[in-house]
Amino acid sequence: MLLVLAFALLARVSTGLSTCLSLARSQGCPGFSREFISTNTTSRFSWYPNDDIAAFDKALNEYVSGLASLEEFQAVFRCPGLDSLGGFSTDHGTSVVRYHRSMVCADILFSEENLNDCYGGNRPADHRRRDLGGDEAGVQLAKVVAASTLGVRPSAPMPLCRSTCNAWIDSLHTIVSNSTLCQVDKGINRGASLDSLRTKCDLVTYGGAQGHCVEGADNEPKTCGK
Repeated sequence: MLLVLAFALLARVSTGLSTCLSLARSQGCPGFSREFISTNTTSRFSWYPNDDIAAFDKALNEYVSGLASLEEFQAVFRCPGLDSLGGFSTDHGTSVVRYHRSMVCADILFSEENLNDCYGGNRPADHRRRDLGGDEAGVQLAKVVAASTLGVRPSAPMPLCRSTCNAWIDSLHTIVSNSTLCQVDKGINRGASLDSLRTKCDLVTYGGAQGHCVEGADNEPKTCGK
């Protein structure tokens, strides 16, 4: 009985007006099983009931494969051929965004709301790896997480691996380089947009050092990020 009660307390940690939910049983972000998400982190999508991790998983998967995600992509890259093929809801082989779900998991965990609600506002300075030089920031963040007591919320989330972030960018490059999906548009510089997006991989959120971060393949083991 005491074990059941202890797990229930760990699975739901109240922080005033919000609740921090354990990702231990999440099917959407299984690689982040030690982490917590706040019921206030709804800027990307909301879920109901908001204290149900299964409802979160369902909303996450619908978001990643749904219209909202496609609209975000089109706002940046404008690829009409992708719309005619059914967007991201269908696997066409040529239009696969790899590890998108892992990127969203990390984005939610490191959001301002989530860090404040579930991690006491703890964050590396500016979230940037370069502040500490090279891989040092990712390693130091991982050490903080590893030092936390097992079964207790870590003091900061584990970052996504930089290699996973790069794989995400590379898959976007494959899509926008496909002339069937993305016809020439003189009004947009897709290469510059990709270069700008790749700077996300410099952030601690998505730029963890190998061996001290969550691999996309571990978070999306059944699909290899597809």
